[in-house]
Amino acid sequence: TDMSNMFSDAGSFNGDLSSWHVEKVTDMSNMFYYAVNFNGDLSSWHVAEVRDMFKMFGYAVNFNGDLSSWDVGKVTGMSQMFSSCSSFDGDLSSWDVGKVT
Repeated sequence: TDMSNMFSDAGSFNGDLSSWHVEKVTDMSNMFYYAVNFNGDLSSWHVAEVRDMFKMFGYAVNFNGDLSSWDVGKVTGMSQMFSSCSSFDGDLSSWDVGKVT
């Protein structure tokens, strides 16, 4: 399943996505790119099948959600994932990024 660019350039979007089931998603690239007002709770998302998170939160300047429990072990692309995401200061120290190239 592909959610790439889903909210890209949705500048005023800040909807509640906390109950979304994303277990089968493999591509979240650019999903919140330039979604400048987005700061939703994504902590319960199960992203274990995602392979691409390229620019996922790029320029989402207000985003500062807790992503510490995300299983990103299958992700190979994280380039610019938080590019210019200036409010983000989450603890990602537990992430397994061994497959990222």
